[in-house]
Amino acid sequence: MPSLGSLAIEWLASGALVTIFGALIRFAGWTWLLAGYSESTSSVPDDVVQDVAGNTILRVGIAVVVFGIIESLTTPPSYLGIVVGIAILLAVLRLIYQLNVRLPRAT
Repeated sequence: MPSLGSLAIEWLASGALVTIFGALIRFAGWTWLLAGYSESTSSVPDDVVQDVAGNTILRVGIAVVVFGIIESLTTPPSYLGIVVGIAILLAVLRLIYQLNVRLPRAT
């Protein structure tokens, strides 16, 4: 029987929030949600940041929601949360790399 323990609720709520932010960045162009990013000072075009960052944040949010569902349906091994955290860290590092290797726009 599925039970929504406090840990499952935390994963589901945070995953839903991150997914909403990812959708706002990707589809609505709300790049101002990204800390430290400014279209006026960045050498990366806003549409590239919107696409790359939005997709990454959407993937992370969906993964966290899926882990919350798994947490509510079963009792996963204790190391699985650490694996999810490492996967999120790798996704963020990949995002930073992708945004730093983009060619700056012509001035």
